[in-house]
Amino acid sequence: MTIEHPSWWDPHSDQPYKLSRQQKPRITSANLIEFLRTGLSTAVLLPAIAWCYATQKRHSEPPPIKEFAGLGISPEHGNPNAIVELVEELGVKRLLIRVPTWQVEQLDPYLRFAELFQHHRILINILQDRQHVAEPERWLNATSRIIDSFSSLTNEFQLGNAINRSKWGCQNTQDYLNLLDCNVELKRQYPQIQFAGSSVIDFEPLSTLRTLFNFHQYQLDACSALLYVNRRGSPYSKQFGLFDLEKKIRILAALVSLSNRCDHKLWITEVNWPLLNTKPYTPNSGHPRSTVDEDTQAQYLTEYFQIARQTGLVDRVYWWQLINPGYGLVDHRGDELRKMPSFYAFKRLLEPSHS
Repeated sequence: MTIEHPSWWDPHSDQPYKLSRQQKPRITSANLIEFLRTGLSTAVLLPAIAWCYATQKRHSEPPPIKEFAGLGISPEHGNPNAIVELVEELGVKRLLIRVPTWQVEQLDPYLRFAELFQHHRILINILQDRQHVAEPERWLNATSRIIDSFSSLTNEFQLGNAINRSKWGCQNTQDYLNLLDCNVELKRQYPQIQFAGSSVIDFEPLSTLRTLFNFHQYQLDACSALLYVNRRGSPYSKQFGLFDLEKKIRILAALVSLSNRCDHKLWITEVNWPLLNTKPYTPNSGHPRSTVDEDTQAQYLTEYFQIARQTGLVDRVYWWQLINPGYGLVDHRGDELRKMPSFYAFKRLLEPSHS
């Protein structure tokens, strides 16, 4: 299925191209004010966050694995019928489909693709770009049209993606908060819809804190987190010498439990490990220090889902994505689809013995 994207979009790695140094936003008064607000919020809330972290109570038991493990799929890689067969073989029930606001005039390919999975539980991730960030009214109109188009298939929508990366359109967190302010109107129009937000990529808890604690009026039904840990290697590796995956989840869960802008649900909506020697498909530099071989990817996938589920603090985790040779479960280069070791690891994860 062919979908045309703007020139700044990399169709191989499914993300915007990296910005040049000249394109990146410079330090402005707006950015400095945002840093100050975030710093003040952190200083005020730190004792409560520390207390919540120390006294955290897990859910009584982990959710069933088929309610917990989700998978991102895309109409742009592989034949749609082949994707249906792969999804059925895996046995996955939760699916995530990205829908860009800049494609709002061309929603039919995304809608036809989503309709192939109408018996699954679908989360639509609404993507932003700079134009829609700069004009929140345009974002509201595009988001409303996307919800109208997909509401017969799902009542779950994630607002934004990787909002702490300027190449995705937000130059600071305030830019994203301006988009979330539109959610007041969206909630009024669509009271039956569940909205997930925050959408911070990697472990940047100060950005997450800013989206969950503020004096705005929006209300989210779940906190979405793109909690990648691949730069550290294993999910057991520690960032800053302190935070492995479990501790990162506990920090995010503490923020969610104290939030005045979000219900107490945590969804990890993206995770993967980029693969060695797969440029231009790998979404990072491709350096051996930040990529892994296929067997290691399968091992880390299994460990990540097991750790996250056993914390009892996460409602669901989605692997991004099914078909992509740079970080997915299936390699679509060549004449036929090749299931990589991570495909079979994900399949084993979903077997009844893991419920």
